[in-house]
Amino acid sequence: MQQTIALWQHRYRKYTHLLKVYLHFFKVYTQIIFLKIRFLGKRKIVAIILTQQFGDIVAGEPIARQIRQKHPDDYMLWVVKPVFKELVEDNPNLDGIIEEFCANQRRLLLNSGIFDVVYNLQFRNNSHCPICQIYVENPVADARNVTIHNYYFQGNLLTVQQKMAGLPLEDLAPCLFLKDEHRKKIDKLNLPSRYIVVHGQSAQNSRNWDNTKWETLINYLLQSTDYTIVEIGLSSDLNLKNDRYINLCGQLSILETGEVIRRAKLFIGIDSGPAHLANAVGTYGLIMIGKLADFTNHIPYSGKYKSGENALIVRNTDGPSADIPVNKVIDALNQHQLL
Repeated sequence: MQQTIALWQHRYRKYTHLLKVYLHFFKVYTQIIFLKIRFLGKRKIVAIILTQQFGDIVAGEPIARQIRQKHPDDYMLWVVKPVFKELVEDNPNLDGIIEEFCANQRRLLLNSGIFDVVYNLQFRNNSHCPICQIYVENPVADARNVTIHNYYFQGNLLTVQQKMAGLPLEDLAPCLFLKDEHRKKIDKLNLPSRYIVVHGQSAQNSRNWDNTKWETLINYLLQSTDYTIVEIGLSSDLNLKNDRYINLCGQLSILETGEVIRRAKLFIGIDSGPAHLANAVGTYGLIMIGKLADFTNHIPYSGKYKSGENALIVRNTDGPSADIPVNKVIDALNQHQLL
């Protein structure tokens, strides 16, 4: 009986999800049809497909500028997951966004031919809906020999996206579109004027330092400087009690986090989304990067983080960034007089 109940619960979730997929598809399809009627062929509908990994979206912001130059009078849409829409919804180079319900909905839109021009920046491996059991292929990227297995051999994230889109390879720094509401929210926190931001947890465990390393580094910073240490991210398991340690994890939106980083003296973190925020807002960063699959000396960033003008990369070419010793980071901070 329990197996039967579980089977029918699974079927209910799956078919309910599929119904929502088609409802979302038809909603967007109808909206674009009305746009085409309104434009009477005078404006093309251009879609940028980059739905997730918010660091990738931040790194790819210059793509919208390049595509706008190529399509000055066309109607540009960015397809994105709702949780990341704040990163693109106020981009002045876009006319709108499409909130993606799941990868299958995106597949239906692409296959429908509703878009006049598509810039698909998404790999197959992060274009999967486990409920629909659907992967969305990217034959254009495959034809240009850009795959999940070789992309970092071809450049940073922006360069890879430019190659996938067939755009000029320009080293453009990303921008973040902060508004007064983000500044006012952070004003209310009454943060001190001098602080260092740290970020230590990503979705990929191999990048994450264990708590002991972070506690050792933060205690060193508290004892050796007069800076307050502000931790950001989704969550924290650190056991720290100090008046100059502030835990903001789980309390801020992405752009509010960007504003906190913008005001900081220094950003110290692993290679993850907030590091891309630091690059976009111009805060000097010490970034820990380890070996990733076959990539050992890759650089994810463009602009001054790529050139090293505004960032110091601490590497582990033999293994993950989780294995980087605390002393190596402390020595880098002191040798480059970052404190």
